[in-house]
Amino acid sequence: MIDILVVDDNLQLRDTLRAILNKRQGFRVTGEAGDGIAAAQMAQTLRPHVVLMDVGMARMDGVEATRRIRALLPETVVIGMSCHTSREVEGALLAVGANAFLPKELVADKIFDVIAQELMQDKTTH
Repeated sequence: MIDILVVDDNLQLRDTLRAILNKRQGFRVTGEAGDGIAAAQMAQTLRPHVVLMDVGMARMDGVEATRRIRALLPETVVIGMSCHTSREVEGALLAVGANAFLPKELVADKIFDVIAQELMQDKTTH
């Protein structure tokens, strides 16, 4: 079972992602957070295999939350997502340790492929 923490300040998007992910056998959303502070705390407690991380959130953005999660849990795969698809946003996430980045409009179509790719890549490097 692949445990996933979904982090986004939009409750409707979290609900949609939870439904998509929980529908697929072998995937389970074990937690949800609406900001980076809650995400970092929940990741430390839940120790998910994967974190889906929104970039733009109040209190603590996804870049800082990703940096903290990767420092505490280097084995956790962090996949950034944003409606802002600039190279700067993607680069900022990757620079702090995110494994991958997806524009939000592609998340529903691509998330399983990206998770599988990143988990396989992670196993070959450890």
